[in-house]
Amino acid sequence: MATLEGGQQLHSMVVKAGHTGDIIVATAITDMYGKCGCLEDAEANFKYMVLRDAVSWNTIIAVYAYHSQGENALQAYRMMIEKGFLPDEATFLSILSVCSNMGLVEEGKKHFESMSKVYGITPTLEHYACVVNILSRAGQFDEVEAFIKEQKLSTHALIWETVLGACKLHGNLDLGETAARKLFELQPKEDSAYIFLSNIFASKGRWDDVQKIRVLMSEEGIKKEPGCSWVGVDGQVHVFVSQDGSHPKTEQIYAKLQDLKQRLSFSGYIPKTENVLHNISSREKIEHLWHHSERLALGLALISASPGMPIRIFKNLRICEDCHEVMKVISYVTSREIVIRDFKRFHHFKLGSCSCQDSW
Repeated sequence: MATLEGGQQLHSMVVKAGHTGDIIVATAITDMYGKCGCLEDAEANFKYMVLRDAVSWNTIIAVYAYHSQGENALQAYRMMIEKGFLPDEATFLSILSVCSNMGLVEEGKKHFESMSKVYGITPTLEHYACVVNILSRAGQFDEVEAFIKEQKLSTHALIWETVLGACKLHGNLDLGETAARKLFELQPKEDSAYIFLSNIFASKGRWDDVQKIRVLMSEEGIKKEPGCSWVGVDGQVHVFVSQDGSHPKTEQIYAKLQDLKQRLSFSGYIPKTENVLHNISSREKIEHLWHHSERLALGLALISASPGMPIRIFKNLRICEDCHEVMKVISYVTSREIVIRDFKRFHHFKLGSCSCQDSW
């Protein structure tokens, strides 16, 4: 649920009850802080643990991976091995994810091979998907197709979902269409394939094909999952959707965003209107961007939270490229740390940069 206040209260109860030395409880606290966006607290709790086991090491490695701290994750993995703890399936999922995010193709391959050759671990479908992600994010699509064929992975939806996401990233329309068609066969009622393919068409300006996808979705009775963001203010969770006007403080939120819009224009920010995949005018695209759900959540936090306190926002979909750029600039002009968790990972925006190094 990512409710930090509740987690902190439980942590306090653990301390008062004298259970900080319990390895299971201490590991759960590390996990809680990591999933609530408090990387430093997760680190501190792990470092103060008197006893650690393989699960404890897996937890901190996963936290680092989820927070785009690739070097720290790899270092923790090496320390885990040095301390005599054997990695398992969960360990390698985190490590392969880190390699994908950091573009470490050769290192990713070595870790994947070591699973079976060194540690006797049989890779699962998720591990194969990680390798596909490593290769496809690096744009090595010929190798991706060869790997899928060699490992006989063509009947698994997860593999084609991974390929399709990378095709959108690189604008690979041909393979993207192939991946989407496979997904239409394997899971015809899931919306993700339709949305990804539609977005690839939109990015190429193929609006007729976008319309065909929408018609196909309608015929299949498929509805797109609405994007939403939520933020905690004064013990309450406030949820926003794009272009939302239902919040009691909508007027103040929109006014705050307008103020930020003017300040950002003086900082050299140029809207990435190509991220609005609708056939509308450039001016309409700019307005649409400024009312994305994470910006509305940010607007509420800025008018409500104490100055200097980090702002933590959660989102059910991937943050768009323009919102990512905006959050970097806002973190600089407001001198505020902004932490956003999208469905992929945490982004820590601070002084004009992001922890993911613009790769997510």
